[in-house]
Amino acid sequence: MTSVVGTKKLGAFLATMLVAGNMIGSGVYLLPSSLGAVGSISILGWAVAVGGAALLALAFSALTILRPHGTGLISHVREAFGPGSAFIWGVLYWSACWTGNVAIALAVTGYVAYFLPALATPPGATFFTVGVLWLFTAANIVGPRFVARFEGGTLLIGLAPVLLVALGGWFYFDPAIFTASWNVTGKPFWDAMPQSVVMVFWAFLGIESANIVAPLLRDPVRDVPRATLGGLAIAAVVYMSACAAIMGIIPAADLAASSAPFADAARPLVGASLAAIVALCAMLKASGTVGGWILVSAETWGADEVLGLLLRRAPKRRNGGPSVANLLFNGALMSVAAVATASPNLARQFTVVADISVILCMFLYAAACAALIRLSAERPPRWRLVARGLAVGSILFCAWVASVSELPLLLWSMAAIGGVILCYLPLAWWRRRVIDRGEAASLGS
Repeated sequence: MTSVVGTKKLGAFLATMLVAGNMIGSGVYLLPSSLGAVGSISILGWAVAVGGAALLALAFSALTILRPHGTGLISHVREAFGPGSAFIWGVLYWSACWTGNVAIALAVTGYVAYFLPALATPPGATFFTVGVLWLFTAANIVGPRFVARFEGGTLLIGLAPVLLVALGGWFYFDPAIFTASWNVTGKPFWDAMPQSVVMVFWAFLGIESANIVAPLLRDPVRDVPRATLGGLAIAAVVYMSACAAIMGIIPAADLAASSAPFADAARPLVGASLAAIVALCAMLKASGTVGGWILVSAETWGADEVLGLLLRRAPKRRNGGPSVANLLFNGALMSVAAVATASPNLARQFTVVADISVILCMFLYAAACAALIRLSAERPPRWRLVARGLAVGSILFCAWVASVSELPLLLWSMAAIGGVILCYLPLAWWRRRVIDRGEAASLGS
């Protein structure tokens, strides 16, 4: 790597691996079970989701070309629409993060349930999931270094189940099973297929990763588009291959009831004993990801903002990391979400929390694309036309994904947006008061 002003910069290859790694996370370990409730028609949902993700990738890349030293989507929203909008979308992004943590913790529970079936249904599943969340909240209190080392150690281990099924599963693929499971919802095509798009887009959350680390890249204008589109391509190939293979191995009804779909799919490939090792690998990777994303959630801009509003003062950070109060606050919110979404079926609970996280991110992505429309005004007409075309197309895609989601989940997400807006009003007043006090103190001195 070259050095710029004493700081080592990332090239396009490492940035691509970062984007792919953030998308190929442990969330996929329960995703096939959620899709089992729809059927193998969800492979078309994957194709639509990949197209929409590519459109968003191009729009986010255009934002980086406009502002190569930006620090993520929230920074672009702030510049385009001011601090109020940045607060609203920043808090919603934080909410999407800690909601998503519950989905990842459910993946841990699902693969432990492969060994302890009592954990596949409430109340065992709920208590265990909450326990996982608090275990890794405590690990973060011990220190981010411990969490980072654990997550890094489980990275390659966790890829084994996905790659095993994505590559080896095709030798056991049965077209008859895949065809019989095509559309198990009984709904018309135009109702069933869009339902799967919301679910599978969970796999592509994190597509904005290259934008967040743009200041760390050698050439953001060149490397962010390459990394974003390259990472998307890698994740799409791995995900679609693995999920399509599983749906030709396990009938849809059995898949929807599975708490460990990759382990169940691996059983005919490698036998029951090695399938248990696959389940263990998935459980370890999911555990590492829970720890890492709890840290990310606590470090997300909205966490300290909301906690500062409640405590009337900013929480004190520890050694440059999140405060204990911040971590405990996140832990409490995740626990409430885990209990509130408890379902007789782990796959169903996973679908609920993952879909809410997707919907919240859709609103943020749409806000970032709206920022692109505004910020592109300074560019030449042809460039501006292309950028705004990408932005409008992306906004329409985000609106469509939100509109085809389950109505109760959409309403809960809309309620979250309304709540954040209401929270901003007292925060703005509090900040104004602090500023006035500061000005008065400076005048008095």
